[in-house]
Amino acid sequence: MKPRKLLSVYSLLGVIMLAFSISMILSFNNLRKYEKLAQSEVTDATWIIYQAEIELTRFLNSLDVYMFGETSIYSREDVIERMEIFWSRLPLFLEGREGRKLSKIGNTQEAARTALDVLERMEPRVIALERGDTEEYLDIRAELRGLLEPLHKTLMDARQWQEGAALIRSERLDRGYIELLLASVGILMSGGCLLLLLLHEIREARRAQVSEKSALSRLSDAIESFSDGFSLFDKDDRLVMCNQEFRRMHPQATDKLVPGVEFEKIVRANVDKGQILEAIGQEDEWVKRRMRLHRNPGGDFEIKFADGHWLRISERRTGDGGCVSIRTDITALKQRQEDLSSQQQRADSANKAKTDFLLTMSHELRTPLNAIMGFSEVMKQQLRGPLGDARYVDYANDIYDSANHLLAVISNILDISRIEAGRLELDEQAVVIGDEIDKALRQLEEEARGADVKLASEIEPDLPLLLGDAHKIQQIVINLVGNAVRYMPDSGRVTVRAHREQEGGIVLNVEDDGAGMSAEDVERVISPFVRLSNPMVRAHDGTGLGLPLVKALVELHGGQFMLASEVGKGTTGTAIFPKSRVIQPEATLLQDGSA
Repeated sequence: MKPRKLLSVYSLLGVIMLAFSISMILSFNNLRKYEKLAQSEVTDATWIIYQAEIELTRFLNSLDVYMFGETSIYSREDVIERMEIFWSRLPLFLEGREGRKLSKIGNTQEAARTALDVLERMEPRVIALERGDTEEYLDIRAELRGLLEPLHKTLMDARQWQEGAALIRSERLDRGYIELLLASVGILMSGGCLLLLLLHEIREARRAQVSEKSALSRLSDAIESFSDGFSLFDKDDRLVMCNQEFRRMHPQATDKLVPGVEFEKIVRANVDKGQILEAIGQEDEWVKRRMRLHRNPGGDFEIKFADGHWLRISERRTGDGGCVSIRTDITALKQRQEDLSSQQQRADSANKAKTDFLLTMSHELRTPLNAIMGFSEVMKQQLRGPLGDARYVDYANDIYDSANHLLAVISNILDISRIEAGRLELDEQAVVIGDEIDKALRQLEEEARGADVKLASEIEPDLPLLLGDAHKIQQIVINLVGNAVRYMPDSGRVTVRAHREQEGGIVLNVEDDGAGMSAEDVERVISPFVRLSNPMVRAHDGTGLGLPLVKALVELHGGQFMLASEVGKGTTGTAIFPKSRVIQPEATLLQDGSA
């Protein structure tokens, strides 16, 4: 071949090789461009959202253990630290390059702002939360738990977005590979370029594998750092992964806890070795119930194991049909509950012994007191002749009055003891409540005059009859009015009112314009044997049984007793008898007609 022609052939071959090389380079650049685009879209968004959800769960668990566990497990500072860790995850949703990417995913940023608002409102309440403040804890936990669903929905949106991005990448890569196929002839003529491309792809693949292993390692480290047991099962109920704490909680099934084992085999391993107390004697039935609960998880539940430890189990379904399980050791909490229950039983036994003792002693004391009162009455009236000295008559009066007071105290103690023991019964009859009020006020007239206290009554006209114990209703009025008169600092007024309430019951009010009490004193005086330590109270005899006895007698009628007072403005005692004890006028008419 002529040199010129050869040169032309070489030139043509060079042009062809150059063209195919350029085509190869362009195809490769397109592939890299699409790959970089996909890599820029498939970011750590899902990981950021997942971390936030996990931190919120850990925060809630630490709050639960802080409220009901031992102080050695979680302190207030631990709970606050968990809250701050969760808080620190949320700005990533709103700021920087990741924030811009997350803004494209559903309501991600709205959920983050809502969570920040809730945390800002909850922070002072969490910091101020004390152990035992159950109502505040339940309110705080309800608001915080409300953040889980938006975060979980956001995670699902991120996964869908990631899948969409992967689809776009796949379509673009498919077009790139078509271009690469068209350039395959050029690759054959430029083996060196192909070799370089292959070497480059191998390096990129290795880098991707290293990156993937690093991400999995970070995820594994995060799960291992949980203080609770964590496990993940796929849609076929096979174990994907679990942490060391999960294995520690199931020592009898450790050999079963390998990736790929079915969930039912783990359950049966514990049941067959007698680890589940509830399952003993009904193993198959218990396993079936457990599997139904696992496949359709609802709320949290608890299981007691044979070695005495308790687990609280929380299971949730994942978007792909799998199941995430978090297990918390609540043995210390359960032990504390058992101790409290045991203490309550001992307290109830002691209270019953006290009641029985008071009942016995009250009966024993009344017999000699009746004799003392009888003989002092004889001496006071000098029925057996003059005593010889007028002072002896005064002494006899003092003996009689003291014995009478002591007998009243013993009667009150006996009534309260009978009520506590469930032995006091009502002598039920149709009671005209206005008549009983008048009888009580007549008994207190002399004492009221001596204290310069005016007694008044305001009875609603046509008030219906009340089914109750007339003597005990009169006793309620005497105790309330007597207290008001006895502790009136100067001259004053005591008013007794009776009227029909809106719900149909009957309300009895005793109102005075005396010195009144503080809110703390109101709570105390309703308890038996409590007297206030002020000069007015100490100036009068009493055991602090009057108001507790009133409360017990009202409740014996199925009613409610309330005491309201304000320092310097007086006190109002209110007894509400329920509608069920009101005898309707039409019922009375029917009875009269039948007679």
